[in-house]
Amino acid sequence: MRQNKFLKYLFLITIIISIFSFPLVVIAQENGIEGVLNDTDAGGELNIYHWWTAGGEKEAIDSAINIFREKYPNVKVVSNGIPGGAGGAMVMKVKVLALAGNSPETFQAHPGYELQPYLESGLLHDLSELWSYADLESRLLKGIAEMCKFDGRYYIVPIGVHKTNMVYYNKKIFEEYNITPPEEPVSWEDFWALCDELRDKLPPDKYPLDLGDRKNWPATQVFETIMVGTDPQIYEDFINGKASAEDIQKVLDNMKKFMNYVAPDHAARLWYEAAGRLVAGDYAMMMHGSWIQAYFKSQGWEYGRDYGAFSAPGTSKYFGLCVDAFVVPENSAGLENGLRWVYTISTPELQQKFTKEKESVSPYNDTSVDIYDSLTNKFLQELLDEEIVTYPSFTHGIALPWHFTMDLHSRISDFATNSNPDTARYAKLITDSLKESGVEGEWKIED
Repeated sequence: MRQNKFLKYLFLITIIISIFSFPLVVIAQENGIEGVLNDTDAGGELNIYHWWTAGGEKEAIDSAINIFREKYPNVKVVSNGIPGGAGGAMVMKVKVLALAGNSPETFQAHPGYELQPYLESGLLHDLSELWSYADLESRLLKGIAEMCKFDGRYYIVPIGVHKTNMVYYNKKIFEEYNITPPEEPVSWEDFWALCDELRDKLPPDKYPLDLGDRKNWPATQVFETIMVGTDPQIYEDFINGKASAEDIQKVLDNMKKFMNYVAPDHAARLWYEAAGRLVAGDYAMMMHGSWIQAYFKSQGWEYGRDYGAFSAPGTSKYFGLCVDAFVVPENSAGLENGLRWVYTISTPELQQKFTKEKESVSPYNDTSVDIYDSLTNKFLQELLDEEIVTYPSFTHGIALPWHFTMDLHSRISDFATNSNPDTARYAKLITDSLKESGVEGEWKIED
């Protein structure tokens, strides 16, 4: 059973949406979505909350905003970046703003369970009419529309897609110390041998790996990736609420070994600060998502010349799916400008520019492939390949309830910063928390 069937099971969730009555909602309805979107003389404000504050990511969101400004020159756009990424910080920020009666016109989110807190609070505007007007269902890559649907309606608009299960390496270090990078598929045995070789050859102040998990979620993403690489069946059981403590211990045993090769001060840095150390040559590799490529680009790094990449051990047939998107709060003062923003991010004009700057894969099938470098084009081809299994990232809020994910972030962060963690104890803590979450899914990662 592939991703689209999983999403059918996962997201047919009955959610009671409280509808707020605001004048701007009425105006939008009276004018119709076409009238709202085509009003290029519109004024007011557009407050955009996002977590793209570093390097190429900031350049990408800035390019998107500039396209919006060209179309709606009288709208005052305010870009509000939340450093470090992570949907958890966004959830807390937006809820505080909403309670104060200051909901932004739009904010960044991931589809899936991450939207639950907003939906349960009645915070999100129904975007189904906009989806129909922009013909998003037919324009999106396979499986993405399904993960954006809740109880038959759409509340979120995608802007980009990334692969989560990658390992990036500094080619100069590999060349300087005469180390041959692995070729896919990479086994755990090969990976451990590579880490041993790096540790033996590098000077004491350099390390095989770094993490950059000051915000916790990068460590969870490594845990997620190692889980798939250890045994996809364990991942299947985990997101269905059925994983055993014994199986999770196997994953944590591998993660414990992984952490032995990581720079000891890894939790002192945000992910992009760790990426900066990779560029500087302070360590050799980093297991991370493909959004790191935008940072590399901002530092003048090119794929193939300065850095290489391979799918994480045991995951060459899998694609960890992270979808970036935006939503529109129901009770924002400038709801119509929020609608104009989420429509604009779906247009081919913006996708061509944003996708190139962001080093992401466009979720839309009418985006030209000419904008991709060879690595990003490889990711696109993987998404189109029936033999590649896509799995939804629970780190990024898609596959598991948000309250459980936030607890998991804390558990894994504690594990990753423990010099000698008891894997059995942590496995029990995680599986007990999973059981308490009430997850009962039916997705199978493979046919």
